[in-house]
Amino acid sequence: MDTIEKIQWYINRTGVKYKIATPYQMNLGEMFALAHLAGEDVTGAICLAFDYGRAKGERSARAAAKAERRARA
Repeated sequence: MDTIEKIQWYINRTGVKYKIATPYQMNLGEMFALAHLAGEDVTGAICLAFDYGRAKGERSARAAAKAERRARA
């Protein structure tokens, strides 16, 4: 298993699935902006994408927790 396969396996193992068009997915404009940045600073674009993904995941988790609290109330 190469590194990319390990990364994909890790992501799949988390069981995180987002519905299409949620606010927690990267949109096309964001992808193009990161691709443009990668032309100037590849590692910076990768790090920024990783940090952005973590922030999106954190907000998704907070929203899910809030929805769960509302459902219990």
